[in-house]
Amino acid sequence: MTTLLASALLVTQASNLAFVPSGMTAKMGGYMPVRAEMTAKSEAVKKAPADLKAPMYGTMVFGAKSFAFILDEPEGAPARLFVDSNGNGDLTDDPATTWQSRTTNGMTMHQGSAKVSISGQEATVNAYRFDKNDPARAALKNTLLYYGDFGYQGTLAVGNETFKIMFAGDLGSSPRVWVDRNGNGKNDGRAETVMGPFNFGSGTYELKAEGGKLLAVQSQKSVDAIPLPPDLSVGAIVPPFEAVATDGTKISFPSSYKGKTVLLDFWAMWCGPCLAELPNLTKAYERFHSQGLEILGISLDQANQAEKLAAFTKERNMPWRQIYEGKYWDITIGKQYGVEGIPFALLVDGDTGKILATVQSLRGEALEKTLSQMLNKSDR
Repeated sequence: MTTLLASALLVTQASNLAFVPSGMTAKMGGYMPVRAEMTAKSEAVKKAPADLKAPMYGTMVFGAKSFAFILDEPEGAPARLFVDSNGNGDLTDDPATTWQSRTTNGMTMHQGSAKVSISGQEATVNAYRFDKNDPARAALKNTLLYYGDFGYQGTLAVGNETFKIMFAGDLGSSPRVWVDRNGNGKNDGRAETVMGPFNFGSGTYELKAEGGKLLAVQSQKSVDAIPLPPDLSVGAIVPPFEAVATDGTKISFPSSYKGKTVLLDFWAMWCGPCLAELPNLTKAYERFHSQGLEILGISLDQANQAEKLAAFTKERNMPWRQIYEGKYWDITIGKQYGVEGIPFALLVDGDTGKILATVQSLRGEALEKTLSQMLNKSDR
């Protein structure tokens, strides 16, 4: 992440921050995973569980704090994750973690969570791991991906205005901070995300962590003012766009989907939580497609992945259209919609362009319930 420190010309009012032990990434609408490389040994582990079969060792780091972990992956037996929650080097006296596995098309993905001590408070850390034998992810064979699900929320004065803010992770980690510029209480993407010098119209500021508080300080740099984000709340009209799908179809959204209800799905093959959502998407498509449901995928995959994307969607039974530019986070539609984290989804009425539901009600078990309600409504 970018370090958000600069020489202060003027310090504005400090934010009043409250600690949030879990659920912060859902509030933020996304997360930024960190790679933890694993080895066969660890000097940080003083005592390990006695029944380990195939352990790999690594470390999770949050600011100045680090937590050793052990991932035990024996062949033919369930994998287990152990985390040194209290940082004492003993991995036998910590709260139990959750670590679940799901196998799709012969590849197993693991994900779960653990508790760690941050500033004397219990905090949740989420982690996931791709199949170590996946040839498409050979570079991640010895990698665990993790991110803090904890964070802080409060207020911050910038110039003459005061905004609600929140961020996931530790204050000392130079976090990605959400600023509620339009006052709707929702994360509306890049226009409300601060990671470096920013300008909301009253000059350029930067963020500075100092004495357990987060400050906004005038910057010696100058950047252009950031326009307000699009309104992507329920009932708003979705921003229109034109694009060409990977099958060559020209799409004018939403007018190309007259008479349909469209799930606009921002995702990527490299995104673990996106892949975890695929069974829910395919199940929903099979059930509701005959009732007028369409899905339009917006791929945030990187360059030169077109053939891989085509093979992937065929293998995973994803018959709906995909838009792919190979621009990663700079994909045109993603920037237009202010997408800062994935998976991100909107349910849209193809006739009116009205947003029917947002990502919070379009993930996990909530997806099927939401679609059932919306597709059975005669008047939207």
